[in-house]
Amino acid sequence: MLKVRKKLFLRQRNIFIIFISLFLLLIFKPASSFKNNGDKNEKIRGVWMTNVGVSFLHHTSLLDNVFNHLASSGYNRIYVSTYGFGGTIYPSKQVKSILFFVPPFTNILKASEKKAKRQDLKLYAWLEYGLMLSPEDEIALKHPEYLLKTDSGKTIINGFVWLNPEHPEVQKYILAIISEVAQYNITGIQLDDHWSTPSEFGNKTQAMTKLTAKVRQHLKEINPKIILSLSPNPYNFSLNKYNQDWLNWAKKGYIDEVVIQIYRPNSAQVKQAITTSKINYLPDNIPVGIGIFAGNFDNFLHPEEIQKQIAVAEKFGYGYSIFCWEYEILGSLTHYLIKSKSNNLK
Repeated sequence: MLKVRKKLFLRQRNIFIIFISLFLLLIFKPASSFKNNGDKNEKIRGVWMTNVGVSFLHHTSLLDNVFNHLASSGYNRIYVSTYGFGGTIYPSKQVKSILFFVPPFTNILKASEKKAKRQDLKLYAWLEYGLMLSPEDEIALKHPEYLLKTDSGKTIINGFVWLNPEHPEVQKYILAIISEVAQYNITGIQLDDHWSTPSEFGNKTQAMTKLTAKVRQHLKEINPKIILSLSPNPYNFSLNKYNQDWLNWAKKGYIDEVVIQIYRPNSAQVKQAITTSKINYLPDNIPVGIGIFAGNFDNFLHPEEIQKQIAVAEKFGYGYSIFCWEYEILGSLTHYLIKSKSNNLK
């Protein structure tokens, strides 16, 4: 009797294992590859992904599905936060990362590189934190001499500390990160509005310009094909509040692409912000995109509003890139998977 029960138990267990395996295969099977037949000079159609979102998708084997979904939806660029909250998404000799982002024997940037190539997406390593650090960051704690200070000795602005662009060791640190990232098979490296210093620390405009020139030259020496992209705020705000003279950098040839953040709640305000952003002063050879904010968890933009903002960008002749928090990506992913499974069952 016991032998019969044992055989029955083993049979049921095997059936259960087979069922679970098939179920997981259905959900997590890799998406088919996608090839974009558009020309190489097509306008920017991108998406920003935070390191939390891309890490979660990598750990759940769904990154390929999301990249395929983006590619088949008409996007051609993906800006993956490579250096941001929690460190890097690749094993770094310069930055200590928490285990959630880089568990042992994993490299999420490498995985993103492979999957972007498979889906014919241009992959950009987005250095989200720029010169900004958490006050608890290991570098900030070990090397307070690297940090900017106000006249009163204050180091924290907007909840963060900021590296001094004139400090030789800070420059070495930044160039070392550029060197690490440039070893990957990526289309570009993107800096954003955190590639700056708050005006509370004084006028650092020239220092930022010199450091940007050093990054440009360093990147050319490593791999001249890699694009140096920048995602700033409108010019007057960037210059006056954050010493970020991006219009001058573009004219000097220090940056190759600009995706300007026009994060506004409606299309009318987006149109107004574009007209006063000075983006029209950029050299004609620089690809330009409008950054659109899809909203946050308590105030999502309706898809129709996002489409209206995209239409405004396109009417000006610009491309666009959409930023959304990782839980929006996961929500969209869930909807996509449910829809895909439903279609497969038809």
